[in-house]
Amino acid sequence: MRSGRVAGALMLAAAGLLAAGALVTSKAVRDLAAPEPTPARQRVDAAVQWRADAAVWVVKQVHSTVGCDPAMCAELVGHGMSDGLLLPLRTSEDEVLNADVVVVTAAVRSMFGAGLTPITSPDVLCRKGTGPGMVEVLQVTPEGVAAYRKQHKADARALRQAGRELLGRPNLGASRDAAAQLAAGQVDGRLLSGLAAVASSYHVYVRAFTDGGADQGVPLRGAELSGKYGDLKSIRRFFDAQESRFRPILATLDTESAGTVTILRIRYAAPSPSGSLDS
Repeated sequence: MRSGRVAGALMLAAAGLLAAGALVTSKAVRDLAAPEPTPARQRVDAAVQWRADAAVWVVKQVHSTVGCDPAMCAELVGHGMSDGLLLPLRTSEDEVLNADVVVVTAAVRSMFGAGLTPITSPDVLCRKGTGPGMVEVLQVTPEGVAAYRKQHKADARALRQAGRELLGRPNLGASRDAAAQLAAGQVDGRLLSGLAAVASSYHVYVRAFTDGGADQGVPLRGAELSGKYGDLKSIRRFFDAQESRFRPILATLDTESAGTVTILRIRYAAPSPSGSLDS
């Protein structure tokens, strides 16, 4: 009887050893199939993700001609951008000035080098990543950087004046941050013009300004507004009815806080046009 118990124990031990061996073998196979990523592999993976993130931003924010290297153009199309808005950049002979913005990848930097600096804005619209794999979205400035800076200063003065005047409208309220941004001239001129128009007829509260750029000098092109539901519907119709230059690319009504708060979200396309308060 005792010999039977010993034999049973030996069989259990052998089965345990077999199971352990199977686990070790399985782990070894997994390690061989999926080795630890090397620093070089991690950099490549990060660069791929940064390109995808930049593509998502461009598709969401830009509705005009985009200069891009062929791989980035394909990424943009894959995220839903019309290829009719794309200007493929294959060699340094391609004319960047025919684009409104350019997506600056490692390939584009290698292609154009310092040649992009005189014809692109120093204020970055979007930046994803760091180092050699970094992707930036820049506004193209056919008039040159010096003229751009001069116009930018004039626009900043006009935006500050318009923002402070808007704060004085009795029908318009704003959160502390939104009021500070209006007073500092940080809000897009198209958005200021629209808010001034609706505040002449409706009570509206600016919860927040949104959709700025990677650099502080880029105007905030979006807003979250609250007010009476009927007023917000009318305000959305007003924005939707604007001619193309002053029509936002987004005007949606969303209900939050368990259905108790309705928010009208407005967003204008990047980049903000210069002199938008002149007309």
